[in-house]
Amino acid sequence: MRQALFAGTFDPPTLGHLEIIQRARHLCDRLIIGIGVNSKKSNPLLSEEERIAILTQETSSLENVEIVSFNQLVIDYAKTRGIDFLIRGIRSACDLEWEQQMAMANHKLGGLDTFFLLAEKYPKISASLIRELASQKAPLTAFVPKQVETMLHSKLG
Repeated sequence: MRQALFAGTFDPPTLGHLEIIQRARHLCDRLIIGIGVNSKKSNPLLSEEERIAILTQETSSLENVEIVSFNQLVIDYAKTRGIDFLIRGIRSACDLEWEQQMAMANHKLGGLDTFFLLAEKYPKISASLIRELASQKAPLTAFVPKQVETMLHSKLG
């Protein structure tokens, strides 16, 4: 059974994340969505539990998708789960440069390849954009699931 890991902070989960999940699940037998901790992001919009709940609900109809959280290096977590390859979404050339560095490190440290999926429908969605729009009470349904919009407006508005 081939397992893939799509790791990220998912803070908040966006329609772009869901697009990548929908496409990536066809590349493997089991797709694990790993909510990790990013040391550069110390003030999350949503708690880990909220992100798990949202992603679990949004992927509930997808049989081969599992939502987990972890607090170690992606490569270390991948080894403990027997992951065969990593999935990363690419929005722009800026993303690609950073993701290539991470893919090289993950390959050298753990022998795991990374499959890049280009964002097709939602290439310009970022947590920073969503945070700014939410703080202004702007509509977010073009960027995030409805439940995320509701949560963010209640927290930031």
